[in-house]
Amino acid sequence: MAVYKIFIKDVFLDVVWEILYFPLWWYSRGLKNAGLFCLQRIKDGWRFLALSIILHSFFKSMFAQRGWDAYVLTLMVRCWQIFWRFIIMFIFVVFWVCIFLAWIALPIFVIWQLFL
Repeated sequence: MAVYKIFIKDVFLDVVWEILYFPLWWYSRGLKNAGLFCLQRIKDGWRFLALSIILHSFFKSMFAQRGWDAYVLTLMVRCWQIFWRFIIMFIFVVFWVCIFLAWIALPIFVIWQLFL
């Protein structure tokens, strides 16, 4: 009988501890992990869109052509690519910032809905 009391006491205390520790974890280590996750996804998007490479080679001509028409064509093509890729990157950043803000607001929203 004493074993069951100890077992129930330990289980009960563990559950209470997890419930009380959850908000602390969510807004400390969980928030840090979520922020690092979102930041890594933004960096992955930057790499996926190859914006560093395009910006680095902005004034270099494509296909090793040296005429003025090649430079003008290269400049127009790269301007067009940079324009659209930055728009895509902006949408990507806004998406991951919204995900991060949802991480912050989700427990508050759930508790608010529970009391309504």
